[in-house]
Amino acid sequence: MTLPRPPAYRPGLFVNRESEIGRVRDALQDIAGRKAEHARTIVFRGERGLGKSWLALHLHRHVLKEEMPHLLSQHRMVSLLINLTPPSDHSVDETAPEGEWHVTREEAARIAAQDDQEFEPILRRLLNWLAEQLDVIRAPHAPVRDLASWLARDVQQKLEKEPNLLICLTLDSVFETNQVFLDALERHVLGALAALPRVLMIMTGRGRPYLWKSPYLRAEREEQPLKPFIADEVVDQIRRALRDTPDLPETVNTLSGDALLRLAERVIATGGGYPLTNHLLALALVQQALDVLPDDQRDNAERLTSILDQTQIDAAILEQVADRLLDVIPTDERHRLREAFEALCVLKDGFRENEMPYLLAARRNTTPEEPEYALPAIRNLRDRLLETNLVRWRDKRYAMDEAVRAVLEAYLKLARPDVWRRLHESAKQVYGEWGEKYRSAYYRDRAAFHERVLSEATDAMVNVR
Repeated sequence: MTLPRPPAYRPGLFVNRESEIGRVRDALQDIAGRKAEHARTIVFRGERGLGKSWLALHLHRHVLKEEMPHLLSQHRMVSLLINLTPPSDHSVDETAPEGEWHVTREEAARIAAQDDQEFEPILRRLLNWLAEQLDVIRAPHAPVRDLASWLARDVQQKLEKEPNLLICLTLDSVFETNQVFLDALERHVLGALAALPRVLMIMTGRGRPYLWKSPYLRAEREEQPLKPFIADEVVDQIRRALRDTPDLPETVNTLSGDALLRLAERVIATGGGYPLTNHLLALALVQQALDVLPDDQRDNAERLTSILDQTQIDAAILEQVADRLLDVIPTDERHRLREAFEALCVLKDGFRENEMPYLLAARRNTTPEEPEYALPAIRNLRDRLLETNLVRWRDKRYAMDEAVRAVLEAYLKLARPDVWRRLHESAKQVYGEWGEKYRSAYYRDRAAFHERVLSEATDAMVNVR
């Protein structure tokens, strides 16, 4: 079977994130109440598949436009959304809903080129759009420097004339964006707006942090990491997804809470509880169960539950889920970098450059002494992995996004068990040798972890037989 595309955002499909929404409500109430100390910028960080873009859309389209006007009825709320990645639907490349600005594919390519001169038309379009949305002076062909100055001046005057005006600017996919462009974006747009009263900025993104120069963006901000869903939240997500998916029999909507909980627990065990992975794995498992259910039993919830409990995720499905998670990597590099991600996915606590040659060689079934594993080549590969924003520096090691790591390891274990075992055996051997050589308890513990994983896999195979 082929996985469907993830659904477009709709309020009825949105699950959880009460804490994050509450933080935004509190910040706006503080601003409206003229409290001296309040965060000017709120940053929601998270790994691939945690629902950052859905949170940005939910805040902009539902919370800020529908809920907050009732909560702050004496104020006028203007909510604007800037998305710094192109829309997934090619048909809407040049358009966006009211109050939303999306970078186009052509603009994204210009940003990736890291050429300041290529940024000028993008920033001009953005500044003129902001001026139009905020009902201040527009000058479509003016230099960006002048546009930025005029916008900051006019918005400040507008806030002075309208003391009950609140402006909320939500920026999605911030840290995935080229950092040279972020510097230009801060200089011409964000820095000046962040300094104004009654302006709240919300940012979402993953990957490397950006060192803002404006004190309002650097010092007066709160960061809140997004977390994977727990079982009850996954049950809620699955229930809503089943109701929303066309062509499924009504029987799926009569599955009991216990049946959905068991499904949720299996989804979490495979993918880690990340919303995107939850959706893809759960619907795939349900569809697999339906495919083996005879037509005359498709309205039998008890029979569907029984088959669903026995259905194992297919390796082809896991490969498609992995493809979805890695589709943020440029197409021309995806194959090479996927090989590296697969090689390193068994290192659950992360890696450094000195582990990479051994795991890459094990993935290819070669030896780490070959020239391609020399330090300059390994560092170049490490840098490319970091540039995907699916790997980051954490606790003195490079950590792969857990959503990606968990799915890739599950895929290898099921589809290529020889490679999966070879990777764990290589890690066990390397860490064991380093543990003895350096008298390191850390390396000994890592060697013991991989030995335990291999032993449990062997025991599981024996029990199956």
